[in-house]
Amino acid sequence: MITYTAPMWVGILIGFIIGAAAEIWGIANPETLIRLAKWEDRLFVICITLGLAISAPVLFGLYALGIGFHFSPKPLYVIGVGIGGLIFGSGLAISGYFPGSIWMALGEGRRDAIYAVFGAILGAATWTVLYQTPVGQWLVNTLNFGSVVIGGTHVDKFIIRPWYGTPAVIFGISLVYAVGLFLVAYYLPRYKGGVRSCLRENIEKRSTPYEVEKHKETAMFLTDGGLPYSENSIAKKLNEYYATESNVTRWFMVSVAGIVGLTVVLEMFLHQIFGESTTDSWLAGMLFLPTFKYSQSVFAGIGWEPFSDIGTLMGALFASVFLTRRFTSFRNIIPPSWSIRFGNSQITRFLGSFGGAYLMLFGARMADGCASGHILSGDLQMAISGLEFTAAVFAAMLITAHYVYRKR
Repeated sequence: MITYTAPMWVGILIGFIIGAAAEIWGIANPETLIRLAKWEDRLFVICITLGLAISAPVLFGLYALGIGFHFSPKPLYVIGVGIGGLIFGSGLAISGYFPGSIWMALGEGRRDAIYAVFGAILGAATWTVLYQTPVGQWLVNTLNFGSVVIGGTHVDKFIIRPWYGTPAVIFGISLVYAVGLFLVAYYLPRYKGGVRSCLRENIEKRSTPYEVEKHKETAMFLTDGGLPYSENSIAKKLNEYYATESNVTRWFMVSVAGIVGLTVVLEMFLHQIFGESTTDSWLAGMLFLPTFKYSQSVFAGIGWEPFSDIGTLMGALFASVFLTRRFTSFRNIIPPSWSIRFGNSQITRFLGSFGGAYLMLFGARMADGCASGHILSGDLQMAISGLEFTAAVFAAMLITAHYVYRKR
């Protein structure tokens, strides 16, 4: 088996690629994820499913050919992963942030991301305290089936043992898995009230007038408070990529999904899966709780997550200044959905960003993973824990957003 382990600093480069790609994608803006929670804009779902459809067969196809990867599907402790996912989804809907997108938002110069950082660290610290109590141990040990993926069991850093046959069987399963994900990416309309996904719009080369208007609205909130750009700039092409005229960046925006997915495959070959929330537990442990059992576990197992988080911030900063021009210079920019429901009070947004991030990180550490470790890296590995976490996150996210953002 061909294996390789890269030095820690390479995580900065990996994080830079993902941070820049996701900033262009719009994930650094909390309005993007709030609209996802409201089920108004499904770009994240479409791009994640498309990215996984591209990268999962690549991962397991190369594995079947003898390439070793640093597999790390999260353990399936059903109750803890499920409850953690529900808490995570609620916090996501309120804050508009993932753990990784907080670092991207800092790179994009978003003031409310500063509040989110402190909420995230406090949420991670709360789980660190709870972990060594009887309640915490019950959550992680009850119905714990270990690290399992569809079709196999994780038995070593480089080995997924198939339940039947050889690794080629898991590769075959990944092809079926990819087809299902591709169908979601193709047929799920991006906008509520629309008829086509981004992928389908590009292939069919047509949009409804409603979809064109929604694309323009999206460009407006993504660039709100950002730097000026000229009519012929790359920023205009990236921000207004669904203009009615032909634009090659249409395909680039769709291909970002593949770039992110294949970068995670590369990361797993080089060193480890892509994860972001572990850094918050590491910071909480280093700053406040160094002697706690969970902190000691994090210290022993920490990989290049702090490096990749730094890279994520740097990549988003680069993209927002030199490519999309969305850098907001830490001005008081309130997400439109939040503003419509709660007004433009900075204090209110502080509470939402801080409190939502607190819940999100508390849930992430309870479930032992977040949108990066469970949804992106976990679902890429076809981890059953990742699929459970994803389902719980979306259920809680949709329900929370329905009540938090509904009109008075």
